[in-house]
Amino acid sequence: MGGPFRGFGVPQVTAAMEQTVDMMAKSLGISPLDIRVKNALRRGDRNPAGTTLTGSTGIGECLRKISASRLWQESETWKKASPPFKKRGAGLASAMQGMGYGPLIPDTANAKIELTQEGLFRVFCGVVDMGQGNASTYLQIAGEILNQGLSGMELVLPDTARTLPSGSSSASRTTFTYGNALITASKTMKKRLLERASDLLMAKGPEEMTLVPGRVRHIPSGKEMPLSALAGILSDAERTSVARYRTPSAKDSPTRDPNLSLHGIPHIVFSYAAHAAFVEVDTLTGLTEVKGFLAVTDCGRVLNPQIFEQQIQGGIAQGLGYALCEELKTDRGVIRTPDLGTYIIPTSIDLPDMESAAVELHEEMGPFGLKGAGEIAMNGPFAAVANAIADACGIRIFEGPMTPERVLGALEKKPSCQEEG
Repeated sequence: MGGPFRGFGVPQVTAAMEQTVDMMAKSLGISPLDIRVKNALRRGDRNPAGTTLTGSTGIGECLRKISASRLWQESETWKKASPPFKKRGAGLASAMQGMGYGPLIPDTANAKIELTQEGLFRVFCGVVDMGQGNASTYLQIAGEILNQGLSGMELVLPDTARTLPSGSSSASRTTFTYGNALITASKTMKKRLLERASDLLMAKGPEEMTLVPGRVRHIPSGKEMPLSALAGILSDAERTSVARYRTPSAKDSPTRDPNLSLHGIPHIVFSYAAHAAFVEVDTLTGLTEVKGFLAVTDCGRVLNPQIFEQQIQGGIAQGLGYALCEELKTDRGVIRTPDLGTYIIPTSIDLPDMESAAVELHEEMGPFGLKGAGEIAMNGPFAAVANAIADACGIRIFEGPMTPERVLGALEKKPSCQEEG
């Protein structure tokens, strides 16, 4: 089986572009960090696809956070303390990832929320949680609007008989797209409940009402009605709220230059990241060990710090596998690495200490200001490791994975350790 993989082509392009940036910096006599900071995109800039960036654009802040980090500031001292026959290096990479499918495919989600007869809010989710934790975030979003704790919420995961079509769990879109639909559905539900409760409790209007866990309260008098009692009065239609959201795309944007032709599938909202890899290369065997890794990510507001950290570290792990050991080998159309005994992925023992940090720039189009974080962490590790190897040994490897054999071969061809740039 084959198909799209995390990052959807961006890690491959980033691997080439970010090594080229380092090579340009060397030719110009400036540092890899400085060349990136000087050329970092800002809100209002136009990207190469011709799209004006109207959303949050935090790559500059990500790079500055890398620069201020302890790992980066101590890297020169760390590199000088390398053991015999080993060389140490530090490498940078910038990365970006578009939100959603882009303008050529309708990117929609349909959210449904129901007040059950028991007084619980049941969220019907049509996008799959494959372990990334977005299901927990959906309950947080609805709970925030309806002022309910997790004990007052239920979640129905994708089921063609019960949930509504909401697209695939891909393209860094699930929480962004479905989350926006869920916000609208939850606000509609809240408005309807407060209006009906205000009549039942003889309030002057819904502005005197508020939702509290398990109940609706009349603020001036303190009188309360259980949500289960309110649900018993409402019709099935009144207890249900449905909303649809369509992700905007660059093609729809009034800022897009009509004189520019459409290249690729431009997006209008992006997540950004800056990655730093710290490697140790054994010059006798070619083995490259990543001793530390730092990722700073602009994915908007972080609603769940634990899920954010897990997403970023999981992406780094996959990116390091792509960089150092994962290789699909074929022989006349026959796959020679069909299982995990031959297709080597990194395990927890192989992974370095990973640090992740966020640049929380509010994204106006995102639910509660967030952007997708599912793919962005996959895009930078290959380039960061490749640049770190070049910093350590002065060699460039343009074929992945960067196995000991390839590193040793490059070292033998360049005994003077002079980088070709």
